Amino acid sequence: MQFAKVLLLLGLSTPVLAISNIEERRLQKDQQGFAGRVELGLDAQAGNNEKRKWSAALNGNWQNDQYRVFSWASRLHETSNGRRTDDDTFFHTRVVRNHRRHWAQEAFVQYERDPFAALSSRALTGAGLRYQQKLDDNLLWSQGTGLFHEWVREEEASGEQSDQLTRLNLYTHLQWQLPAVKLQTTLYFQPVVDEPADQRALWQLAASIPLGSQVELKWQWQSRWDSRPPQGIEKENHQTQLRLGINF
Repeated sequence: MQFAKVLLLLGLSTPVLAISNIEERRLQKDQQGFAGRVELGLDAQAGNNEKRKWSAALNGNWQNDQYRVFSWASRLHETSNGRRTDDDTFFHTRVVRNHRRHWAQEAFVQYERDPFAALSSRALTGAGLRYQQKLDDNLLWSQGTGLFHEWVREEEASGEQSDQLTRLNLYTHLQWQLPAVKLQTTLYFQPVVDEPADQRALWQLAASIPLGSQVELKWQWQSRWDSRPPQGIEKENHQTQLRLGINF
């Protein structure tokens, strides 16, 4: 059983975790039992500016014929000239029950904090339905729909603001397995149920290239949009990543 994957983060910019792409954490493996992945990252700079940045994450997945349970937890810490400049925490766990060949029920909980993006905390719980089908031997399509309720605390100029919202959770995911590369793209849309003008969206594109039997290079681009971000935070956020993966 393949147990873990260590990823050395070659390039990383910190996103505002308004939407997190859980599809990339859903390990596409057929074997039953437990599988997992570890991601570690370290950036350092010395000279005129002293910078330190480290990140760690754990992805665990267990499944049998009817159920799948997977979790994703991550921490990121950054300092510049001895001062903390970033400090992110994220946790998500999800239970999937496969009803039929293509349909599944999902329930999930999530927690995150990103104080340097004005997010004191965000906790949510939700559920939904998922449809998945192989369009051919190399193309997998997934469509999800559901609801979640979130409790949010954000830092504004006037002080900390708290809110509770119920959002729709709509997503589409496509995965192509080509001879030399695996492509994935995911689109999320999350409007507030009783105030549709309050919207969040995420689009992500990723390409994974095997460099050997145990090594993989992954490039990723994503764009996030929030119609009502915390005060001082941009509505749009773009990010690119390049990762080297070593399997063992």
